[in-house]
Amino acid sequence: YYPYLLQGGLGMPDREYYLSDTDAMKKTREQYVAHIAAMLKLAGVAEADAKAKAQRIMALEIKIAQTHATRADSNDVQKGNNPWARADFEKKAPGLDWTTYFSAAGINTQPRFIVWHPSAITGISRLVASESIADWKDYLTLRTLDHFANYMPKAFAAEHFAFYSTVLEGTPQMPDRWKRAVDVTNAALGEIVGKLYVAKYF
Repeated sequence: YYPYLLQGGLGMPDREYYLSDTDAMKKTREQYVAHIAAMLKLAGVAEADAKAKAQRIMALEIKIAQTHATRADSNDVQKGNNPWARADFEKKAPGLDWTTYFSAAGINTQPRFIVWHPSAITGISRLVASESIADWKDYLTLRTLDHFANYMPKAFAAEHFAFYSTVLEGTPQMPDRWKRAVDVTNAALGEIVGKLYVAKYF
């Protein structure tokens, strides 16, 4: 068994949302920048600063998207067959502190990996070195806010839903809070509760 690394880091579904010239994608990008600014403002960033930070975060995500493989290439298993030794990361993808990265993941002693998207791994690592720490901090702040939005005050959950569910998926209305709570609980405990049910009734 080998651990494998995939491309990531985008707030929208894939690279085309950042790079496509269609009117629909351009509009979605504008809505995404507005979403970023809204999330930062909810977190206490002044409105003018939130708008400026949103533009810089978007610029960084566009650079990340430019390193990503296309969806077609991602689905090609042969193109994902890229074994790297642990020592290869410093040579092939300089910029990121790989020792710290793998230590935090608990796999620093792993000798070999499969790198499914080499262009993204090398490209994002290069961006770690070239882009400002301040922009990366703002970007990671946004990623944290979006990740935990559903567990934060209602305004965060509503803003997250407005972009990710309404803009991207066309869902017009957020489910009631109790329904969302049941869904989250079921996702976390469904298998465990299922075992208790089976043990009692079968």
